Amino acid sequence: MKLTTVYPVMVLCLIWFHNHSYAQYAIPVISELSRNSQSIMQIRKDIRQSLYTIKSNRSVNELPTLSMYKYVVKGSENFWDIIAVTNLDMDTLISINSLSSPSDIKKGISLYIPNMRGIIYQKNENETYESIAVNYRIPLPYILKINKITCNEHKPYIFIPCGTISNLDRSLFLGTAFVSPLTTGKLSSNFGVRNDPIDHIHRFHPGVDIACPVNSPVYASRDGIVIFAGYKGGYGNLVIIQHSRGYFTLYGHLNTISATKGNKVATGQLIAKSGNTGRTTGPHLHFEIRKNYKPVNPLLLLR
Repeated sequence: MKLTTVYPVMVLCLIWFHNHSYAQYAIPVISELSRNSQSIMQIRKDIRQSLYTIKSNRSVNELPTLSMYKYVVKGSENFWDIIAVTNLDMDTLISINSLSSPSDIKKGISLYIPNMRGIIYQKNENETYESIAVNYRIPLPYILKINKITCNEHKPYIFIPCGTISNLDRSLFLGTAFVSPLTTGKLSSNFGVRNDPIDHIHRFHPGVDIACPVNSPVYASRDGIVIFAGYKGGYGNLVIIQHSRGYFTLYGHLNTISATKGNKVATGQLIAKSGNTGRTTGPHLHFEIRKNYKPVNPLLLLR
């Protein structure tokens, strides 16, 4: 299987805006991340009102109109600062901005801040709003009111007020969904551009190298299905495991492979023994995590 880098998709928030009447309005900008900011005070007020309305099962007419704000991160502000000041929950900020880890929040990045808690949901054409409401345990009238839709309209993306992401997605974001593939070893090469140890040219290194003795046990970093087990060019003996939510893990330069293509494996299950095969300068395990085929830094996701 060939794994190639692809560019990330457009932020779901923008797609949602495009498919709703809100798109005709300019998005107001939050000038500073302060509880004394007029915009922040309004957001916090609307969040309290929407939570009270939905949790108390009050009239949909008491819901505030869904609004979206834009904020450019300044200085050393981080994910948790934004949560604390706005009174959003982590699920909302993750979903609205398609964040993959807290480290995505950096100076200069633009974020979308809604005035209520919830998530953006991609609706299948055959799905009903009734079934979505049941799955998320949110009364249907609130979903219809917030999105300005009727039961007969199809919108590919909707906002689910008070909706939450899955425990798995939350674990992926917090970096607790993957475990180390080795119980011993020392990090010998990091993720990112580096001076290649063989031809001494600066190249992008899509994973991490962990120096370890030959035949060190290598374990599955997460539940999944083995989609490749064999020899593959510079990787040498390689195992690729496909996981849910578009994730893959790659284990390279192996000595022997015990997993077989098509096998279902559990987190921590023995899949191979480390080695020195392929393009190497010494015994180590090359380990990659990819999201939708795009390499991500494993150190951000490993428990």
